[in-house]
Amino acid sequence: MDDRAYWIWLSLCFSYGSGKPQQLAEAEDIISIYENRETICESVDYLTPRDGDRLRKISLERAQLILERCDELGVRVVPISDPGYPEKLRHVYGAPLVLYVQGNISYLNDTPAITVVGTREASDYGKSVTGNLSYQLALAGAVVVSGCAVGIDEYAHRGALKAGGRTVGVLGCGHDIDYPAKNKRLKQEILNRGGALIGELPPGTSVNGKYFPVRNRIMAGLANGVLVTEAPVKSGALITARLANDLDRDVFCVPPYNIYDTRYTGVVPLLREGAKAVFDVTDILEEYTVQYEGRLDLERLERPAITVTGGEPELKVASESVYRSSQKTVPKGADVPREKPPAPHGLTEKQKALYEILTVEPIHADDLAREVGWEIYEILSVLTELELLELVTAHSGRRYSLA
Repeated sequence: MDDRAYWIWLSLCFSYGSGKPQQLAEAEDIISIYENRETICESVDYLTPRDGDRLRKISLERAQLILERCDELGVRVVPISDPGYPEKLRHVYGAPLVLYVQGNISYLNDTPAITVVGTREASDYGKSVTGNLSYQLALAGAVVVSGCAVGIDEYAHRGALKAGGRTVGVLGCGHDIDYPAKNKRLKQEILNRGGALIGELPPGTSVNGKYFPVRNRIMAGLANGVLVTEAPVKSGALITARLANDLDRDVFCVPPYNIYDTRYTGVVPLLREGAKAVFDVTDILEEYTVQYEGRLDLERLERPAITVTGGEPELKVASESVYRSSQKTVPKGADVPREKPPAPHGLTEKQKALYEILTVEPIHADDLAREVGWEIYEILSVLTELELLELVTAHSGRRYSLA
């Protein structure tokens, strides 16, 4: 049997984002893992009873059906053992064991890649600056990575395509799911122009919010740097930027168009924490000219080529608390333990459950998953929600604490 089926099987046995299958695969041959799964379940101490259950119950036939469906759709299955697997992503904690790929990804290993993220509800200014920066990045020879969503993602891809460059869309659902429906033609154009659509979810996987936080680690992991062009304070794009920081990637931000408009103020904390402000595409490209000598051609850069017209929405003024909350302050009496406030009203049951466990001491997401018995993607999804509510702080190495 094709060993890709074994890789698919192992990926199905664990939740997306878990580092456990990678640990198993580094210690033993993939076929041996399947054949010796009973012994492994009993002897490997980091496997939980639920992990053992799935290793025993999930069939190889199910994986084979996925492989056959991929062949029907023209989707390649690229396991982490494959030389064609993106090197930058291979070394990320909890990297996808299997990537489902349409198009060409061979250039990702020797070409600088910038992931461009931002709000789905983009202003005309945000669309213009995203399209132009992506156009110039691609024109100079960089790969533009984004998430195929509406808003900033769409203009990142379109800017790169307009330059005749390559762009990669990272999907949060199966390749056979048209989401968002309005970008179906855009995805086909990405493939027609030599780009790629990739993801870790097998065909038939529907859209579900729980997959997006783990999808973001792929977007950050594929790239040399992440560029946030427009984001309000509670934008999921900021999570991708923080993941990039955890992975030692560069973080770039377009400064707010208007410091009093909440549509743009999400980047303020990132800039204060050391993200590089972008006033021109060379602010990004100059970071990679030595590392990728001969791959980037800054002489090809042109004046802005994309214009978005239309009336701007009504200005939304940021409250003073937005700026106060993003400043680092040292509390008085720092040696005195802080009493934990009760869970705020309006939280879901899952949000409340995690809030009750968390303290001011950072705890690893895997430890939280073990404590509550949830899948890691559920933990990361709820933590993301709590972070956007400004109740939780993300720390390096997938650790979280109360804000």
